[in-house]
Amino acid sequence: MHTKPLSEYLILKASGEKVYFDGQKLIDSLMRSGATEELARQILQAIGLELHDGMLTSNIYNKAYQILRKQARKTAVNYRLKQAVLQLGPSGYPFEHFIGELFKARGFKVEVGRLIDGYSVRHEIDVVAHNGQKDIFVECKFHNYQGTKTNVKVPMYIRSRFDDLSRARHFKEDLKNRNTEGWIITNTRFTEDAIQFGCDYGLTLLSWDYPKGSSLKDWIEIENLHPVTCLSSITRKEKKELMALGIVMCHDLHQRIKARESLPLKPRNLRACKRELHAFID
Repeated sequence: MHTKPLSEYLILKASGEKVYFDGQKLIDSLMRSGATEELARQILQAIGLELHDGMLTSNIYNKAYQILRKQARKTAVNYRLKQAVLQLGPSGYPFEHFIGELFKARGFKVEVGRLIDGYSVRHEIDVVAHNGQKDIFVECKFHNYQGTKTNVKVPMYIRSRFDDLSRARHFKEDLKNRNTEGWIITNTRFTEDAIQFGCDYGLTLLSWDYPKGSSLKDWIEIENLHPVTCLSSITRKEKKELMALGIVMCHDLHQRIKARESLPLKPRNLRACKRELHAFID
């Protein structure tokens, strides 16, 4: 039995900052993922039984996920998205591929890791997205830890690269009149200075929860695109082996399974994976 209200417990964020536990924030997060208010409050009550000063926020949310996955598998998949994206590392390539898939879902043709000549130097662009109206050059900043923020040095550096690319296009007849945009996408957050600089100098910044209503998390959920790291039916080792084969997205894995391709999954996990994929793809 608790000797004080839940709101008086000091918990530890990934950044090392201590904050008071906010039960409503946990409820809101669960409900945004599709849980009913009743279920969200039941989970809060269960978490409250184990809450203590100094408890890590990651442990709180992992425990909430463990309860949620037993109640509604698809809801649990959405709730675990942030952790799943963090597991796309340690290299940034799977994240770049994942971002490319999001642009494809919105009608863009996509190239990942393309080399493009600027006016002064050659640049390797993480993701290049084209449609009939514009070209988008995307720099992906992947972080393995959710407490890490992308600071102002990144948009300052990307702005100079974008200017060099834009100047080169000005001298090419087939490109000089096409609209071009410079984007920076991170799986965590930007500092306030980074956001201000991006706004002032015409860069589009997209982070896990910015801009509000059209963030990376919103984009993933709207398009219903999930990385294989969302799956709870296969091991972390199996996820890494799939990504090494270039299978980053759940829908890609779904198609490979339907085609009866040989995959690095144990038979029992493969059967469970089929059921899990059907739960939120079909």
